Amino acid sequence: MSAPIGFLIKKALSAIFMPLSICLLFFALGGAYVLLRRSRDALAPFAIGAMLLYAFSLNSISGYLVRPLEQAYAPLDVTVLGPAGKTVKWVVVLGSWHWTDRRLSAAGMLNESALSRLVEGIRVAKRLSGSVLLVSGGKYRDEQSSAHVMASAAVELGFDPACILLEDTSLDTEDEAVLIKNMVGDEPFVLVTSASHMLRSMKLFQGQGMRPIPAPAYFRNKGEPETFVPYPDNILTCHLAVHEYLGLAWALVRGKISLDSP
Repeated sequence: MSAPIGFLIKKALSAIFMPLSICLLFFALGGAYVLLRRSRDALAPFAIGAMLLYAFSLNSISGYLVRPLEQAYAPLDVTVLGPAGKTVKWVVVLGSWHWTDRRLSAAGMLNESALSRLVEGIRVAKRLSGSVLLVSGGKYRDEQSSAHVMASAAVELGFDPACILLEDTSLDTEDEAVLIKNMVGDEPFVLVTSASHMLRSMKLFQGQGMRPIPAPAYFRNKGEPETFVPYPDNILTCHLAVHEYLGLAWALVRGKISLDSP
C-alpha cells in the first residue's frame, strides 16, 4: 500500500522537529564550520547540540514533557464501569508499529508500544463479557498491516480469534477515527492506546461523535526518582511527547479537534 503524498510530507516535516534531529542539526552546523575552517565558530553549535542531547537524556526533562499527556486520563479500572460495562461491546486497540520478521512470533514483531496496547486490550476485553477486540492499523513500509500482526499476536496470547475484528486500512489516528466510526457507530467502546497518545486520540474520536472510554497503556513516566544520569530511553520519551504535541497542534489548526472538547 503506497502512502499518500500528504502523509509522507507530514512524516518528513515532523521528523525535523524531533529532539534527536534538532541535536543532529546543531552537530551538522558545527561540522560545516569545521569544513569551512572556522573552528572557533563551530564551538557554539557543538556545545548547544551536546547540552540538548544531555538534557533530552534526563528523566527530569522527559518526564516534564510527557507527564501532562499521560496524566490526562487515568488507567482504566474495569470494575468502575459497573452495570454500564455490560453494554460495552467494543474494545478498540489502536495500531502502533511492527516489522515482519518470519523468524519471530507475531507478538515478537510488535514494538513495545504496540505490544503494551494489545496486552491492555486483551485484559479489558476478557473482563467485559461478550466484547469484541477491534485492532486497527494499515500497511506502511511493511508487507503486513498492523491490524493483522496484532490480531495474530492476540491469538498467540490466548484470545479467541472469533472475537477479533480488524480495521486494516488506516495510516494515522485521524484515519482510524473515521474508519472505526463506520464500524462502531455511536456505541460506547473502550479505547486503548499509549498514554501519551490518548489525549489526541480521545479528541479525534469524540470529534467524530463517538463515545470512547479511555484505557491508556504504555506509560513512559511512572514517577521514578529524578536523576542527572543520562539514559537513552529518555530520548525516546521526549520524541514521543514532541510527536504528540505536534500532532495536537496539527489537528487543532486544521479544525479536527477543539481544546474545549470534553
